[in-house]
Amino acid sequence: MENKASHLIEDGQESNSTIKAIAEVLAKHTKKPRFLQHVGIEHVHARSSDSNCQAESAAEKRGNVELQVCVDTLTKQLKESEETRLRQDEEYMKRDEENMKKQDAIDAKLDFLLSQLQAR
Repeated sequence: MENKASHLIEDGQESNSTIKAIAEVLAKHTKKPRFLQHVGIEHVHARSSDSNCQAESAAEKRGNVELQVCVDTLTKQLKESEETRLRQDEEYMKRDEENMKKQDAIDAKLDFLLSQLQAR
């Protein structure tokens, strides 16, 4: 407000721009600028809260859209990594089964050899 009101006329009277600057600031920052009504200025313009709310709402929607895109991307990556992990788990289980079968075969051969040695 001080920046707007810094323009004074040469003879010391406030200019119309100063009064308008004060009226604008009061209209923006007060719910009901009664001071303006008391000094004879009816209503400069409606409080810009509606436009501020709309701007905030639009910014919030943009932010929500960006967040939703991030969430969707992360969800997709999570599903892909879960599928990869499940495939790896299946491969590990198959390898474990194969290794257990091989180990059983080796154990059977070892038992056979040990029984042959003990028989002698």
